[in-house]
Amino acid sequence: MLLKGISTPPKPNAKWAVFQKTRKMTLPVNRVFSRAQKFFTIGSCFAEEIRKALVAQNVLCLPEYSRIKVDPNRMRIDTLPAREHMNYYNTFSIRQEFERVAGLWQQEEGDFWTLPNRAIDNAMVVRGDGQVFQDPYRRLVFGSCEADLWDAIQQVNEAFTAGVRAADVFVITLGMTEVFRKLSDGRVANQIPVYAGGGGLAETEFHNSDYLENLRNMEVTLSLIREINPEAQIVLSVSPVPLERTFSGEDVFVANMQSKSTLRAVAGAIVRRYDFVHYFPGYEIVSGIGAAAYDERDMVHIKPEIVEVIVAAFVNTHFEAVLADQEAQP
Repeated sequence: MLLKGISTPPKPNAKWAVFQKTRKMTLPVNRVFSRAQKFFTIGSCFAEEIRKALVAQNVLCLPEYSRIKVDPNRMRIDTLPAREHMNYYNTFSIRQEFERVAGLWQQEEGDFWTLPNRAIDNAMVVRGDGQVFQDPYRRLVFGSCEADLWDAIQQVNEAFTAGVRAADVFVITLGMTEVFRKLSDGRVANQIPVYAGGGGLAETEFHNSDYLENLRNMEVTLSLIREINPEAQIVLSVSPVPLERTFSGEDVFVANMQSKSTLRAVAGAIVRRYDFVHYFPGYEIVSGIGAAAYDERDMVHIKPEIVEVIVAAFVNTHFEAVLADQEAQP
């Protein structure tokens, strides 16, 4: 079985038949990281799983979302503080975040969505007699008034910026190519319209982005990271979490294959162009395992034990060979 067959010989498998017969995937060794470095994780929900697994390996991960103070009667900020992560599903949202840190754009005072007949109750958006205000650019960020929304936005801005400036390594997982663009300015919304009580249905249009758009987004993102943090190393992966649904009109299996293939091609091109970018095949490992890798409750999210194996393989092949907790062992 693939889970037991991950190995690190000097030469990777060169023949498809070898993989099919042995179910072993070979991972070349490239020990460029250490546990002393700070890892900034960003991307889809698979980035959250990578973050949790790295933390379990005693690796410091950024941004420090735990520093954000969420008043559940005034705001919602994704799933904080219960889960220390914020989802960025597409390369557009990721690029926009780094452009914000670099000072290339600033969210204008009225750049939010107003949701009538809503209220915030225990950090959830529910039906109510008033209004709730939503940030288009981040997943599930709401305020009970404009001031509360801007408080939430500013806190995330500060945590994100501090993390970018402090990080040594950036782990970026690429999630999907299907996006919703704002009609007013062409920027991309982080989340599909009306999700979890949110808005954006009248303010956005669907766009199925192509290879060149996503390649450009990643080139700009990497350039901004290195301008801010010149010695930063980048780890790219494609999220193995499939599209839960598609807005393309295609069958969801076909749409998912198109989306992941596009992003995998982008990742491959980026790694070939930049020597400070490293690709790790988490997507391929999960694809090799198949349905057994997925949580049976939704067949979308990856089982925690599979994520642990993937991150352990990454640590074993990319971190310094001698670990502190092994030095004292006979």
